Parts: sequence; C-alpha cells; structure tokens
Amino acid sequence: MAVPQLCVGASSPHQPVVPIASLTKMMTAWVVLHKLPLTYNQRGPCLTVTAHDVAVYDHDVRSGQSNAEIVLGERLCEGMLLRGLLVHSAGNFAQLLQSMIGWSQKNFVGVMNRDAQQLGLRHTHYVDLTGISPGDRSTASDQAAMAVALMSEEPIVDSIVALPSVTLPYAGVLQSYTPLVGTNGVVGVKSGFTDPAGGCDVMAIRFLVGRTTVLTYAVVLGQFGADPLGVAGNAALALSRSLRTSMGVVATPLGRAVKWVGASRYLVLPTTTTTSTSTTTSTSSTTTTTIGP
Repeated sequence: MAVPQLCVGASSPHQPVVPIASLTKMMTAWVVLHKLPLTYNQRGPCLTVTAHDVAVYDHDVRSGQSNAEIVLGERLCEGMLLRGLLVHSAGNFAQLLQSMIGWSQKNFVGVMNRDAQQLGLRHTHYVDLTGISPGDRSTASDQAAMAVALMSEEPIVDSIVALPSVTLPYAGVLQSYTPLVGTNGVVGVKSGFTDPAGGCDVMAIRFLVGRTTVLTYAVVLGQFGADPLGVAGNAALALSRSLRTSMGVVATPLGRAVKWVGASRYLVLPTTTTTSTSTTTSTSSTTTTTIGP
C-alpha cells in the first residue's frame, strides 16, 4: 500500500560551486534517456564501433581517464553503454552514447545545461559529457536534486546503479566505482574523482522507518587524501545514517506515515513522487543540507 510521500528541504545560501568530476555523467544519462527512453530489460538501439571510437578510447587510456575497452567492429547497444557509463564510469561510453544520438558534443552539452536550468539546478554548469574538465561545476544541493530526478524519473537507473559490477564484451567484469554499493543498504548512485574535484560521491541508501522503506541521498564533494573516493564514501555513509534519528512514523488523518521530525529549520513538503529524503554536504564540512525533488 502506498504511503504519503515526503520531500525534505532547507536553504543553504553558502554552498561552494566546485568541480564535480564524473557526477557529470548523471546528467549525461538523463539526456540520453530522455532522447532514447529505455527499460532495464531492453537493449535499445545499437552501434558499431568505428576507428574513431577506438582512437577516443586510446586517448582516454593514455590520459588516465576512466574507460572501458572496446574494439573495432564491436556491436554495443544503449543498455550496455549505460551500464558501463554509470557502474564503471566509462568516459568513452559517454562519447559513444553521444554518437548514437547523432548530436555534436557542443549540442549535447547545450542540452545538458538547458535541462539543468529546467530542473532548477541554478549553480550547475557543464562543459563536457564526462566531468574530466574542472569547468563542470555544481553544488552538493544541486547534485542531490539531480540524483533524485534521475532515479525517480528513469527507473532503469535505479536498477543499473545498484549493480556491484558490470560484464562487458571485451573489458570483462568491471567493478563499480561507487563506494560501498551493495553494502549497508547502499544502492548507488554515482561517484567521481579528478585532481581538481577530489573525491565526490552521491550515495543513495534504502532503510526502514517503521514498516516504510525510505530512500535517502547524501552528496559529498571535494574529498582529498590517499583514498579520496573512500573518504567521500565513508562521509556520505555517516551523513546518511545521521538522518535516521530525524525521521519517524507519526499518525495522520489517513493513517500512519513517515515524517521529518528533526530540527525546525527543515521544511517538509508533500510530493507525488516516491518517498525520499535528499541530504547533501560539500567538502568535509559537518553542515548538512537536505533538499527534495
């Protein structure tokens, strides 16, 4: 039986706008799926790998960008490309998806920025499809909103990002770069790392409040050190766990429902989407900001 849905929000006027690395690929997937809708069990349209595609892959390997091996003449379909993009963060798969749609990179990035504005991501700007450039910039709040929209509107993404690994024709079994996926209730969504951005993680976790399954999103940006992705993942996990004491089951005129029962500075608004709470933090600050779709 459906329960009343929640959206938790609060203002955060001082969040820094920082590089977001491969979190950019959430918007890449959003644009692709709005142009070429797909369900989890569908293959979608396919393409044949060209010499140019192999040259792009070779460049990504030489320059240390995230990638997945491809070979000339290989047949790849949209579903496989999305798995490689979201699970193993393959940058060359983003470029293959761009080719599949038939747009130039300039046009594709233009749609990314247009859709960001339409989603209300006022502090987000993209310059490429992969996040390799420090010009791909956003805030933690914006990236939480991006994740909520992507997971809510594109169910295939929910299924893909929960995969701990993906098997590709030539690259074989490639592990997810999302920290802790498959453990502690973590079901995605996307991580990223570059030297300018540091470790970044958008973590979605499902857990029970009473008998209701709640999905929370924690976004951590700008983590550095010997293991920046691990640091980002651990910080996101701690942040997600801190939410649980601020949610409870309360009586309503329609029955019992999950409500935000935390500090009064948070605003709880009803929505018509799945029950979710989005929580974000930037850099290593202990300040948390929650927003909803």
